[in-house]
Order: sequence, then C-alpha cells, then structure tokens
Amino acid sequence: MEKSIVSVIIPTFNSEKTIIRCLNSILNQTISNYHIYIVDDGSTDGTIDILKKYEKSAKINIIYKNNEGVSVARNVALNRVNTKYITFLDSDDYVNKKYLQDMISGFAFDDIDLVISGRVYLQDDLSVQFKTNFVPHIYNSIDGINLLLNEQGPQGYVTSKLFKTEIVKKFNLSFSRELRMGEDLTFCIQYILHSQKINLISANNYNYIQYKNSLSHSATVYNRNANFDIAYLNYLNMAINLKKIIPMDIKYKTCKVNINARTARISEDFLRTMYLNKNNVPVNKSLEKNLKNIMKENSRDLYISTVINNSQKLYFWMFIHCPFLMKMIDRKRFR
Repeated sequence: MEKSIVSVIIPTFNSEKTIIRCLNSILNQTISNYHIYIVDDGSTDGTIDILKKYEKSAKINIIYKNNEGVSVARNVALNRVNTKYITFLDSDDYVNKKYLQDMISGFAFDDIDLVISGRVYLQDDLSVQFKTNFVPHIYNSIDGINLLLNEQGPQGYVTSKLFKTEIVKKFNLSFSRELRMGEDLTFCIQYILHSQKINLISANNYNYIQYKNSLSHSATVYNRNANFDIAYLNYLNMAINLKKIIPMDIKYKTCKVNINARTARISEDFLRTMYLNKNNVPVNKSLEKNLKNIMKENSRDLYISTVINNSQKLYFWMFIHCPFLMKMIDRKRFR
C-alpha cells in the first residue's frame, strides 16, 4: 500500500445531515496517499451509525470519545498523526477533487512551512455567497501573521491550510480547550511563529458553509439573538490570548498593532450589536463602559493598522465622535 503523506483530521459532533457529503468529498481526491482521522466527539444523533459504514475503509481511522469540544477532538487526532503533512476538514464542509493535490503542490520549496488556499463561502442552501480571489504570494512569518489578522484575507481557520507535522510535534502545538472561538487563529499564529515561509495559493477547493445559527456567526451586527454577547466575549478572550502569544521582540510590532486593532474592532461591533438589540436585551452598563475603554485604548493602533480598511476606520471614528448618527445609520442598515 502506498505510504500516506497527508493526514486529514475531521472532528464531528451530531453531523448526520452533512457527514456523508464531507467524507465522500475527501475520499474522492485525485491523489491516493493520504489518511483520514475522524474524531466523533460524543454524537447523540445518527452520526455514529453513518460512521460505522466507513470503518472498513483502509483510509479511515475513526475515534469515538465523550463530548469535550472541537479543540480536544482535534488534539486527540494530532497525537496519532505520523504523516509529513496535516490538514483539517470540518464535518459540515466539503472539498473539491483537487484539494489535497493543489495543497501539496504548494510546498514547492524546502523553506515553505505552511500552505494556505482560498475557499468558497456557501450559504445554508449551498448557494455561493462569494469566492476568494487571492493573488499567489510567499510571505515571511511576520507578514504571514498579519495576513491572517486581515479580515479581507484567508483568516485564521485551520481548514484550507496544510501544516508540517514536524513543526506541530517539535513545538508541542495543540488547540486550547479554554477558547470556544478563535482557537483556530491562535493555533495558526503559534504555528507561524515557528515557520519560515507561508505560501498563499489561489486554488478555491474548500467549500465553507456559513450556518446562521453557528456561534461564530453570532458575533455580527446582523445578529438579533440573545447569544450575541457570548460570541463577542469569546472573541475578546481570544484577542487577549493572542497578545500573550506574540513575543515582545520589536520585529513583531506590526503584529501587536494589528491585534490591538482587531480588539478595537471587536469591541466596536459588540457595542453596535448591543445597541441594536437593546429592546430585547438590556444594555449592560458595566460592559458598555469596559468596551468603550478598550476602543479608546486601542484606537491609535486601529487607525495605523494595515489590516483595517479605510471604511472600517471611518465607521470606528464616527461611532466614537458621532455615536447618535451611527446608531441611526445602523438601525436603518441592519433592521
């Protein structure tokens, strides 16, 4: 049997509606030298019955465990991987036939340690929302971190990325079980800190489905559910964690600036969502004050940041200096 060079890690929990599409897509690749680790995180629906039908496949190793969250599930698989490369696939997403082939081709030079591809963003009904259009480029580690901090870039998902196993093992990298959101970005930045070059390729073979009821989708000014505060607080916790991860070395100054800028943006969106939802959820005055302080403390970095576009900077300025006008604009735009 051909030796596998790529391990595909798929955590799953109650994914009976999507897991077949996901698995069939990764089993239908144009290359054959890869292995799949599926970690079922204590599913209570029909997911396990579906997985049992795949147990005979030589390409698949299924791990059943109690529910502890996606980070722990991924870590369990990471401990078992012994291939040259690792990639991740979420059980509600799917990939095109050339996904693995194009990702592996991205390791064109020895000093490339991470390959990042584009993706197609789909709505719940699988209609295309938009496709990324990245210009291929090789980045150093500092520029690679800033690339992931840019909201218009590939962002910090561990999916649509191909990692070197030796770096993960050598530096004992794992996913934080304390973070409910942003654990992907934290893992990626920790990885890049030990990398030389990052290759951004233009291929769009990963299909990412944005579900309206997901926790990550809750941190948006469009959200009118009471759970928006949980999502935003998790994002802020992630930002605080990132500040601790980035070294104090002056060469990482731009990374610090951009993390502070993202922290300010999260706080701004949090406040705007609070005001839009005030009829359903009373504004927490103490939290409101804290968020305003975070915006003030990080405003300078937001204005000089290269990962915040000009329109976002303008909205930020207006929200601070013309709050009544911004509230009126938000009510008109998002109601």
